[in-house]
Amino acid sequence: MRPSTERFLSLHIMSSGSKKRFSSEYTMLSILEYLYVNSQKIPVSKYNIITNTRGIKQQRPDRINVIMDMLEKNGYIKSVKTSSNIIYYQISENGIDAYSKWIKDFLDFAREVNRESPERKKQTMVLLT
Repeated sequence: MRPSTERFLSLHIMSSGSKKRFSSEYTMLSILEYLYVNSQKIPVSKYNIITNTRGIKQQRPDRINVIMDMLEKNGYIKSVKTSSNIIYYQISENGIDAYSKWIKDFLDFAREVNRESPERKKQTMVLLT
C-alpha cells in the first residue's frame, strides 16, 4: 500500500489503548456533514453539534474548538452571535459546495472501509486468543 493511501485510510479511526477516537480530519468533515444536514436554514449550538455528530463525543472540547475555528476561518461555516452571548453555527455556501462535491463521498467511503465485517471481527478474535 502506498504511503498516501495509508494516510488516507488512517483518517477515520485512531486507537489509544482500548479507546477509539476519530481523527481530527474525520471529525472536521463529520461536523460539516452535521451542519449540512441540520443548519442550512437555522443555526445550531456547539452543544447540538457535539452531542449529535457521529463519533465526536470522544474528542476533547479544546480539539472541537480548534476544528470549529479552522472551519470558520476557512469560510466553511459561519458563527451567529446572539444577544445573550451564545454562539450558533451555520454551514456557509462554501461548506455546502464542498460537502456536495466531495465530503459526502469521502465520509461514505471511509465509513464503508472501516466498517468491521463479521469475517474481519472473527479474524481479530482469533489473533487475540
